Amino acid sequence: MEDSNKKERQLDNLINLVENHTRTERHLEQYSHIGDPANKENARKIQDIREAEIQELKEHIKGNHQSQTPQEQLQDLKEKYENTQGYIRNNGVNMNQDMKYNMIQKQENRKEQIQNLENNE
Repeated sequence: MEDSNKKERQLDNLINLVENHTRTERHLEQYSHIGDPANKENARKIQDIREAEIQELKEHIKGNHQSQTPQEQLQDLKEKYENTQGYIRNNGVNMNQDMKYNMIQKQENRKEQIQNLENNE
């Protein structure tokens, strides 16, 4: 049951990431001729993060992440958590509220995963 719920959350997260990525990509294409270049650069950075997260989720759903030891998974999660926290700190004021909310939710999920992995050591 827990594995099924985990897969469902992963699929929901993947769908959310792809939808946000697609919306932002369309927005960048439609309005590339107007707007603040700094905002466009910020959007492109967020797109890069989303693309990496999409690939990561695809690997998790396919089960390809099993090659990592729990310690490696923990280390990766901690690094992603810290990097994303820094990104939010540095760019949070330039992000739209939905993006920021989604990133914060992802951070909460990572935090929970970190705690679970640390408790299982």
